[in-house]
Amino acid sequence: MNSTKCSSSNNNDKYNCIIIRARGTNERSLTDIQSICSHLEPITLKSYGCEISEKRELISKFGMHDDLCETGKFYDHEDTSNWYYYVYGRSTQKKQTNGQIMNFIASRLLGHSVYDDIAIIRSGPTTSTFEPWLSIEKLAQTVLYYETHDPQTIFAERERKRFFEKMGIQDQKNIPAFATGFNF
Repeated sequence: MNSTKCSSSNNNDKYNCIIIRARGTNERSLTDIQSICSHLEPITLKSYGCEISEKRELISKFGMHDDLCETGKFYDHEDTSNWYYYVYGRSTQKKQTNGQIMNFIASRLLGHSVYDDIAIIRSGPTTSTFEPWLSIEKLAQTVLYYETHDPQTIFAERERKRFFEKMGIQDQKNIPAFATGFNF
């Protein structure tokens, strides 16, 4: 995994949302940190924490399409299980039209075809605690991670891990019934 930092980032800046722009993404966009980072636009949502207000702000201030909804969730590359990346995007129920652009980066992260720009925030179960701040370098590393890891499998494994942690017992991944995880 290429660990080169994104040249445009400033470690002192705090962002609670990252937009992944679809325009210009292709398979070559997914090969190294710099290429991935060139499609990431870190922003700060004033309305962070309220889904309806977040969507409204993304549409009015950041040019997102007006049919934003949850497009998916995915975990990071660092074995985290107390929070995940929550993705706003175009409805996956709508049929793809000629005007939509394939977002190759988002498609890799979610494991299914995603079109147009998406917005990512940190989220998690109501009982979890985490900082809302995102790192474009870590997100880019996660994109590279999913080159060799299946998003659905990782999500199921992390959900299983989180479930057993909540129950106060050790992860039961060695028991065949729990080996592949489960999705709640």
